[in-house]
Parts: sequence; C-alpha cells; structure tokens
Amino acid sequence: MKKPVTKHIVNMGVSALAREVGLSAAAVSKKMKAGQTPDQIRQDAARRQGRGPSHGPGRPPLPSEYDLIIKGREHTNALDDAKLRRARALAERQELENMLRRGELLPVAYARQWATRFLTDGRDTLLAGPSELADTLAAETDPLKVAAILRAWLERAMAKFHQLERLWNGAADDERVA
Repeated sequence: MKKPVTKHIVNMGVSALAREVGLSAAAVSKKMKAGQTPDQIRQDAARRQGRGPSHGPGRPPLPSEYDLIIKGREHTNALDDAKLRRARALAERQELENMLRRGELLPVAYARQWATRFLTDGRDTLLAGPSELADTLAAETDPLKVAAILRAWLERAMAKFHQLERLWNGAADDERVA
C-alpha cells in the first residue's frame, strides 16, 4: 500500500534537513518531535560541529533544501485550497441554475419588472379615483352614504396592495393571491 502524499512530503523534509545539517533522519525527526524548529536544529548542529553561520554578515542565509520543500508543500496546499474553492463555486452556480430551471427561483429583472408594473397599476387606480367618484359624490347629499362610497372605493383600490403584501409574506401558492 502506498504512503499518503503528505506523509511522504514530511519525510522528504526531514531527510532534506538531515542531509543539510549532517545528522541522521531519525535524529532530526526525534528533535522535531521534541518541539525544536528547523532553525534551532540547524543552530544546534552548527554549534556542535564548530561552524558559524553559513552566510556572511549582512547577507541573508540561502534557502535550504528543507525550506524549499516546505515552501513547495505550502504552495501545493494553497493550490489545493484554490481548486476546492473553485469547485465549490462551480457547484453553487450549478445548483442556482438548476433551481432557476426548476422554477424555484426567479431572475431579479423579472421580479423588478413585475413589482414595478404592480405598483404602477396601483398608483393608476388611486389617481383615477377622483374622476371615477366625482359624479357619484356630487349627486349624493347624505354624508354617511358619501363615506360608504369612499370607503368601498378605497378598499377596492387597497386590495391590490394587500395582495402584494400576501405575496411578500410567502403566500404565493395561495390561489386567491394569483
């Protein structure tokens, strides 16, 4: 059975650090398990071997094979994360397209057009009220009848807006709304 890729990369990193500092892979692995960082292991090995730092004053140290492997692993992980984000975004997009195709969603442009038409019709009904009621109210002398006529007309005009309120509150499947 093959070893998992991540385990293989970790072993390569330990082996690279071991070659770099001149120790066995087991010794480096033991030190890392004890909590030492690669830099601490390098410093410890240099001190034991009587070496100073491998770079000159004012110069940064050259990247070691171990550091390059770790950086490559981080790059691989970043690529895997990017691939995962892309796959999730594509799946979400596909799900939205499927919901739209099944009729579970409406395009925003359609909803805006419908709402605008609905509100315009309601406004037109309200603006037509004075001309519709003018003759009827002029002929009526009883204030109670005038109030009843106005109330009936206003309730009829407001019915459109009550219908819209029921739609917004989730009663779209109710036959009375449509």
